[in-house]
Amino acid sequence: MASPPSASHPPASADLRQFLTELETEGDLLRIKEQVDPEMELAAITRLVYETEEKAPLFENIKGRQGTGLFRVLGAPVGLSKVPGQRLGRIAKSLGLPSTASGKEIIDKINDARNLQPLEPVEVSPNQAPVKGFKLVGDEVDLTSLPTPLLHAHDGGKFLETFGMHIVSTPDGKWKNWSITRAMVHGKRTLVGPIIPKQDIGVIYQMWKDKGEDMPWALCFGVPPAAIMASGMPIPKGIDEAGFIGALIGKPLDVVRCETNDIRVPANAEIVFEGTVSLTEKAEEGPMMEYHGHVWPGQSKLCPIFHVNAITYREDPILPICITGRATEESHTVWALTIAAEVLNICQTSGLPIEMVWCPFESHAIWYVIQVDRLQLRKLNTNMTDFCTRLGHVVFSSKPGWYMGKVFVVGEDVDPTDLKDVIWAESTRCEPGTNEFLFDDYGNIPLIPYVGHGVQPEAGKNHKKVVKCCMLPCEFEDVDMPWKVGSFRGSYPEDVQRLVERKWEKYGFSAF
Repeated sequence: MASPPSASHPPASADLRQFLTELETEGDLLRIKEQVDPEMELAAITRLVYETEEKAPLFENIKGRQGTGLFRVLGAPVGLSKVPGQRLGRIAKSLGLPSTASGKEIIDKINDARNLQPLEPVEVSPNQAPVKGFKLVGDEVDLTSLPTPLLHAHDGGKFLETFGMHIVSTPDGKWKNWSITRAMVHGKRTLVGPIIPKQDIGVIYQMWKDKGEDMPWALCFGVPPAAIMASGMPIPKGIDEAGFIGALIGKPLDVVRCETNDIRVPANAEIVFEGTVSLTEKAEEGPMMEYHGHVWPGQSKLCPIFHVNAITYREDPILPICITGRATEESHTVWALTIAAEVLNICQTSGLPIEMVWCPFESHAIWYVIQVDRLQLRKLNTNMTDFCTRLGHVVFSSKPGWYMGKVFVVGEDVDPTDLKDVIWAESTRCEPGTNEFLFDDYGNIPLIPYVGHGVQPEAGKNHKKVVKCCMLPCEFEDVDMPWKVGSFRGSYPEDVQRLVERKWEKYGFSAF
């Protein structure tokens, strides 16, 4: 376990370099000194790291990199870990929790922070901001000269931005949004990337369109780990992520003004691009391997161009990347879990008796498991149909509900974080048709393959969403559950369980 933060060492959740120091101490970081080729070798290593849950790789010798300039690369920054007892360690550490934290503790930490007073960021002078250590301005910027990795064989270009944080503000300055969305190298001083109208960056982009001005913008890499976690979270529109992040880590973030516009960025970010997003200029972007593990080669789209007018960066800076694809990568450990936490907050605020919400990583951010507090459920004197209908409307009408395709409702004897438990509950308690509740009123994110490439619905109708109730009717009644479970916990007295656990290593098994 890493040492607690001191006056000279910020918490890992507030500083990427402290985060990496603690990962290395815990045996979950590998510094790769061997030269690697950014033309897919680097990405292929990272992809295999995800699939084997190996140590996070920090690539320190990238072919084409100039000295200690831009940049080293961090792969799998919030991937899963095979360090015993710390599978969710990188997620937990990003949120200020011990590396041994459980899935429920992670969701609760995010959810609890929603109820705290926001701690607004504090502006510091440039000489107090590590990210102002080095500057490239105007024609000194050349994105085509950087050792940007090619992430997948069928990508339509080199995606420099996969795990950085866009910052934009409304024209009146009242709402400042921090978010994650990809961007591909387009030219010496330009990136190109999607701006989806329904997402927050798209809403603010439209405000600048209405004003008739290009949108000021910054893109920050290597931000505080808690900041990148919150950037993937669908908190309500109009709320600044910066204040929420301060509440999450327990102290305000230090921010500093950009060189060429009025946007404030994290002072200890590794790299910051700044400039404008054009209202009129577009270029072909993509395709890119998506978070659901599919790509359609050759299918590019016209997207807005981002102009980079300046770059500031720390000494020997680090570019974190996400290699999207089959689970589990940051789309699932960051985006999906923060969606789950926000759904828990929405359910509880709406008076629904919900104990826990989780997204199984294997579902690629499409399935969400909602666990019912049965004691509170019985007080509602409701039934399966009425409860699931109410739950579906509350969840699917919400901001995060747009991303959710399928909801599984489970009881207290099912662990939402254990996919084996969820499959067991669905297969034994969810009667086809009877326990499935379809919702036609709400749209889906078009990136889901069955939405964008499946059978298209009739005009004016949406792809259906579903609530699958994995509970039996008696669980809604004021009775004890009449069944017992065939498992280590369910079939043996507690004294026998403790005996076996105590003697486990003596039997010859590995430690838990």
